[in-house]
Amino acid sequence: MPALIEFPSCLLLALSFFFFLLNAFIVTTAAEIFTVGDENGWTMQVNYGAWTDKHNFTVGDILEFKYTRTEHNVYEVTKEVYQSCNASSGGVLAKYQTGNDQIELKEAKKHWFICEIDGHCLGGMRLAVDVAERQPTAAGTGSSGGGAGEPVPVSGGGGGNSGDSSCGWSNRSYAFGRCCSLFVYLVLVSACIWK
Repeated sequence: MPALIEFPSCLLLALSFFFFLLNAFIVTTAAEIFTVGDENGWTMQVNYGAWTDKHNFTVGDILEFKYTRTEHNVYEVTKEVYQSCNASSGGVLAKYQTGNDQIELKEAKKHWFICEIDGHCLGGMRLAVDVAERQPTAAGTGSSGGGAGEPVPVSGGGGGNSGDSSCGWSNRSYAFGRCCSLFVYLVLVSACIWK
């Protein structure tokens, strides 16, 4: 009577189990979307220093600036322009004017943003974001996000999670991937045992 599991099937079973275990301990580096100013958005009535103190920004995160495009804008600027609120002499790294700008933070460094409309920067519409390198965390432990880098304007909608990693789209995608891996593992095990 032949063995229930033949050598090639046993090898397949071992490999599938290895990949299943590897997936169980996979490193997550999901980026987060932060809506600047939370529900208030990018406006004059927000203390952006206090807002940034509530969050940890890392490389790959996205800052989402929501504002009325006829009343405000977003300029990424140098430290000197941020401090002086004067963009007329240069120091502007990027300009955004859609009213729903998504800026990916690509570098670990300090980034400065202002509203260039006359009086708005001096009135408080400036944001300094200190971005750290993303540190991988073991699966299931969550990650705190944030990061600043060269901005990339993205028009269109998309709600942010304001840094709450428990409800981010990336965590749902990760969970879906884990479920798919479990399904594949179970199919391989079934094929090995009942061949």
